[in-house]
Amino acid sequence: MPATTSLRAAYAKQVLHRDIMSRFLSRNPDHHPSKGLPEPPKATPVDRDVRSDRICIVGAGTCGLYLAMMLKYLGFTNVDILEANDNVGGRCFTWPKTENPQNGQVDHFYYDVGAMRIPPLPWMAGTISFIQNTLKLQTPPYYYDNPTGPVPVSYWYKNIAINDGAFDALMSSLASEFLQADANFDKAFQDWLTAIPDPTYRNASTAPLIFRDNYSTRAWLMNKVTPTVWTYSDTAKAELYDTSTGLFDQSLTETVIDYADFKNESVKDQKWLRVEGGMQLVPETIANLLASSSWPPPPNGPEPPASWNVQLKTPVTGYSFDPTSGVVSVTSSAGTKAYDMVFNTTAMGPLQRMDLSGLNLPNNILDGIRSLSYDRATKVAIKFTEAWWTTKYNIVGGVSSSDLPISNVVYPSWTDNDGTTPAVLMVSYSWAQDATRMGSMVADYTVPGVVRTRDDPLVTLCLNDLVQLFKYSTPALTFQELYDMVVPDSKSDEFGPYHAWAWSHDPWTGGAFALFGPGQFQNVYGQFQTLFCKDESATPECHFAMAGEALSAHHAWICGAFDSAYTTLCTWLGAVGADNLVNNLKASEFGDGAGQHVQEWDDKLFGWVAHLSGREEAQETKKLVVGTAKPQEA
Repeated sequence: MPATTSLRAAYAKQVLHRDIMSRFLSRNPDHHPSKGLPEPPKATPVDRDVRSDRICIVGAGTCGLYLAMMLKYLGFTNVDILEANDNVGGRCFTWPKTENPQNGQVDHFYYDVGAMRIPPLPWMAGTISFIQNTLKLQTPPYYYDNPTGPVPVSYWYKNIAINDGAFDALMSSLASEFLQADANFDKAFQDWLTAIPDPTYRNASTAPLIFRDNYSTRAWLMNKVTPTVWTYSDTAKAELYDTSTGLFDQSLTETVIDYADFKNESVKDQKWLRVEGGMQLVPETIANLLASSSWPPPPNGPEPPASWNVQLKTPVTGYSFDPTSGVVSVTSSAGTKAYDMVFNTTAMGPLQRMDLSGLNLPNNILDGIRSLSYDRATKVAIKFTEAWWTTKYNIVGGVSSSDLPISNVVYPSWTDNDGTTPAVLMVSYSWAQDATRMGSMVADYTVPGVVRTRDDPLVTLCLNDLVQLFKYSTPALTFQELYDMVVPDSKSDEFGPYHAWAWSHDPWTGGAFALFGPGQFQNVYGQFQTLFCKDESATPECHFAMAGEALSAHHAWICGAFDSAYTTLCTWLGAVGADNLVNNLKASEFGDGAGQHVQEWDDKLFGWVAHLSGREEAQETKKLVVGTAKPQEA
């Protein structure tokens, strides 16, 4: 497999390789594993131009829109894009919506409710290039740390930061193979996926074998760390130091990869980025290009290019598949329509609510849709009459962390406020259980008569926590001082005194972002890297696929949505023998840039994905014989 700079992509390839090898061997018992995975059979090109196929994309978040943009670039002509919400973007959501500044100054009276920052990791390079060079959006620095000095923290009602050297040492030991400058990620993750003797047994030769990916971070710390397992108190302190309450219930693999990624010396001193005007400009700019009759310019696409518009407020309620005709019927609020290929790009929550019975999906896929773990996230932003954090404390960017209900205060990364105009501060950003508790305070503002006022209990809680956070700062803050700086209630101000959002309450997402639980990377990820709904024709094809950040190795990041759209489209194009279109896509500005597939892609692995797609559904028994096993080892 080609080398990669992405830990997640390297691990995903090992997981996918293991999954495909298992499926291949079940069909070819005479092939010995030591021979490795052979090259996949070459797909026979279909006898039509697939660019005329009837295509439906369900979901107009960043994944669905990026997929549509690639289809338009390749010259597809018959594509519908359905979106349940009244706007595009999904979890790229900025409040209130802004206009593209186009190299001009933007008023910073907004905050990013969803995605808000892009780290300078190597596997983000393609996403950054796409946003900067294709979408032409401005990406000024996002200050993850306040450049002017430390910001206040609060733990156990003291302004003392938590330092957990024991946790750092443990994570460093687990991630040591990945943190080395010359690390072979593929080999390291191959070892990580291999069962190891239980480290708590003195004699490794008699110890039972265990898989690290099957453990949560909490279970590993409290049961498998040697020479002494961690106490509950040790584990709780480490969780508070490293993340939010409850996130040690995630997969140990997630914790180790995150640690290795963000401890990478090559990215420590680089600048994080944001999108000027808010991250929602990314999907909105893509939607504008789809609607444009001048993009893409020739030679790609028809001349002049068609104008594609997203059908908003069109929730899909169910799918059905006719294997005889090879047609997937999509039922939405607009009626039922037949398509040759359907790409579902919604989050798993909305997908689970659809009627999927007519697709005949395998049980393990239905289980994955139901059980794939999503994290919760809640944000609260208050509009003050001035940027007091800058005028009083010289804070520009950075994050104040705490064990208070507000969890984290995120300071804006701009310096254009002189203290005479209002400014927005994200007074609370929380995840996991912390987000559940803050989310319980967020009212449903879609209910008639419910309005946001500065006397709401949520505002009172946040202001009190800010007082505690700045208790030991000079000057100290008082509740009344902060309250007086909250902008008054006004029907003419779209932002109002504050805005709050709990992503677990959002019906179109059902969660903030995917965060795999124990065993899910190893057992769920690979199963979704396939195509479904195989027809009964003489040259059968698949007609349904799922994509989205949750199904990418880079889940929880915007690049995960892009990567999943890319790999899913390339898999389908490869399955119908449209290698010329795959090559055109690779040469384009999509993926990791001209001449580069995304790091998650591997020609051999996804060639096998395309070849094996749909076979479990059809219960195919025909065996492809490749190679001969050694009789004594078979």
